[in-house]
Amino acid sequence: MIKPSTTFIKRGLGLALLSFTSLVMAPSAIAVTKAQTQQITQSIEDALGTSGVKVLSITDVKYFDGLFEVVVSHAGGKKIIYSNGSGSHLILGDLIDSKTMDNLTEAKMDKLNAIAFNKDLPLKLALKSVYGKGTRKIAVFEDPNCGYCKRFRREALSKLDDATVYTFLYPVLGQDSIDKAQKVLCAADQTKVWDDWMLKGKTPSGAGDCNPPISQLVQLGRGLGVAGTPTIIFEDGTRASGAITAGELTKRMSLAARN
Repeated sequence: MIKPSTTFIKRGLGLALLSFTSLVMAPSAIAVTKAQTQQITQSIEDALGTSGVKVLSITDVKYFDGLFEVVVSHAGGKKIIYSNGSGSHLILGDLIDSKTMDNLTEAKMDKLNAIAFNKDLPLKLALKSVYGKGTRKIAVFEDPNCGYCKRFRREALSKLDDATVYTFLYPVLGQDSIDKAQKVLCAADQTKVWDDWMLKGKTPSGAGDCNPPISQLVQLGRGLGVAGTPTIIFEDGTRASGAITAGELTKRMSLAARN
């Protein structure tokens, strides 16, 4: 239950869009005090603690006087909330640089939720596809009934010429998604059956009764804080959400390979 003393500003599905420019708001250097830390923490955990939110850190936002960035843990991952100095008003949303249109919140979230690619991802559970030499690596979490996943695979993944793609089936959109995932994972050629469905609309067939690791895959995604599909994880452990373009995918893969 959210207490009435705490106000949230929302856009769409619980998000608020903040645009700013350095011409309007000069960077500030107001450090959060111990009293503010305690007050903001108490306010947020009182308001959102029942949903499993726990405050991890609080820092000032240099673009706005009196606004603080609060990193919280939630559903196995880390998220960002913005607060005033007392914690009486919270903003759930993204900071956007109006000059470059860079999403500063998303960039920070990438770093906060970064993982060790080879250590934290059980690659043996994934479908493996090699494009060209397969030098660079990415992992993708996809639901069988995710339209954005199909578009991403069609318009971006299929255009790769040097990558190894590990696809983790993440059936979270209902029982039909689970049924399709089971049939894919029980197929003799899992990758072909998956591509036939995602790219050509050929429904997976078969019994799907080989006891595939569906629960393990769902637990993996939740543990990594995968909130939606597709979610792409790069070699450096950073991630991107949604059907990003082929150009953006290639750019992010190149950056990750250099880190």
